[in-house]
Amino acid sequence: MTKKTIITSLALATLSAGLIFSSCKKKEAVDSDTSAAEDHTQAETHSNDIVNIGEQASYGNMSTYKLSQTQESIYATCATLTFDTLNSTDNDTLIVNFGTGCTGLDGRTRSGILQYIYTAGKHYRDSANVINVSTNNYVVDGNSINIASKTIKNLGHITNGNLTWSIVASMTITKSNGKTIIWTTNKTKVLLAGERPNNQPIDWAQAQIAIFGTASGTSANGESFTASVSEASWLIRNFNCIGYRKFFVAGELDFTPGSKPTRYVNFGTGACDDLATVTINGNIYNIILK
Repeated sequence: MTKKTIITSLALATLSAGLIFSSCKKKEAVDSDTSAAEDHTQAETHSNDIVNIGEQASYGNMSTYKLSQTQESIYATCATLTFDTLNSTDNDTLIVNFGTGCTGLDGRTRSGILQYIYTAGKHYRDSANVINVSTNNYVVDGNSINIASKTIKNLGHITNGNLTWSIVASMTITKSNGKTIIWTTNKTKVLLAGERPNNQPIDWAQAQIAIFGTASGTSANGESFTASVSEASWLIRNFNCIGYRKFFVAGELDFTPGSKPTRYVNFGTGACDDLATVTINGNIYNIILK
């Protein structure tokens, strides 16, 4: 064998070894990024929270958001409520002002203003009511939330006899670290428990709600995503979960970031906690909800 042939053979062997090593490295790389899925869950939680605040405030009873269990006056709650119902030719307006900051029973600290404009009736549970929501310097736990548009429509008792709403929203969340989530959704919300007869206020201490539908947007890391929840595996929030009222406690979310494999986010089967799992390519990762 000539010297040239030996050198060439060595070069080919080295190149082959490099390719094999590179291939092994690629195979060993595991997709375990759950950050975009967590961003979507955070946006979904804030959006759902805003709906519940408006419903409780419309009756002057912010049971989940007041400062303590003993404060019953609407002016002794965690927010100041202002109603504009004097002009019968005008849509009714409700302003919920959290001021410079206060912490409610759900453990979240809020500041700024939420505004709700009602086009039929005054309450979230009123038949055929349509509510448009906006924000003014609204901040939750250091995250600034800006609503571009948010419309809530009462559809009546159409889901197994339960009160049902359609919610279409577009919003941005500037996180406490300065990064921004862009989020839009078209979903259905169902009251599973807590409805009272004779048009009385919802019993929020015993309420359970379910959410299903679709969402899309851009995560805080700049990655586009889509998300969906089927009616069969809808997300459930249980307001009887003291200390964990702000989290989903059951259901599954299918989440796809960019061109990556779909993540399956499972919130459990109803236990009151802040835990969830994310399954990626068959691998299961535990996350703590925020």
